[in-house]
Amino acid sequence: MIITIAHGAGDCAKSIVADNLATLRTLSGSKLILLDNDARHSSLDWSRARRCKADCTPVTVRRVSGKGMQAELENLGFHYQDIVIDAEARDCMGSRSALQAAHVTILVIDLDQLAQLQEQELSKRIQLAQAENPRMRTLVVMSCSDVQAAADKVIRVKDFVSKLDAAELFPYPLFCGGSFHQAYQHGLSVCEYPAAHPMTIKAMQALSSKVFASH
Repeated sequence: MIITIAHGAGDCAKSIVADNLATLRTLSGSKLILLDNDARHSSLDWSRARRCKADCTPVTVRRVSGKGMQAELENLGFHYQDIVIDAEARDCMGSRSALQAAHVTILVIDLDQLAQLQEQELSKRIQLAQAENPRMRTLVVMSCSDVQAAADKVIRVKDFVSKLDAAELFPYPLFCGGSFHQAYQHGLSVCEYPAAHPMTIKAMQALSSKVFASH
């Protein structure tokens, strides 16, 4: 199964969601690889921090370029049960290849950076990907720094999702407080981080179950 984590608004949250999903799926027993296609190498940095933790189950992470994405995916599909892609935020060869190969695409929208949401451009990218890849499911995930997401921002995201074909809004916003980022810096998922907020842990577990429900 190929899961592509794409940028809606809020680049950092995108990579953290990719790393958390990869960890939870690996801990469930899946043979998984996480591909870092982001220009900032965030998932690679996270994996280096994780390797320093002797008591943590390792997550296989590999850097992949845009030009090599399609060939890489074809090859890795023979060796791994699941592939999670931390895709490049901008519209480019790598991000297009990641979308066109995905069984599930997750658009992460940080409500604190909603001004960055370029609805028309993002809608066009998703529509083009769906035309090339009709099997793709699109799941929109909201993140925010407050426990209670602002109602007006949630309404705007719901309106955006309603205009996307075959898209679904994940109902539980991820509370991305300090512990969310601290867990990432330590190479951990929020479910492994003792100081993580219970709501964040519950939402991340629910997201993982939702994404991998049919597999």
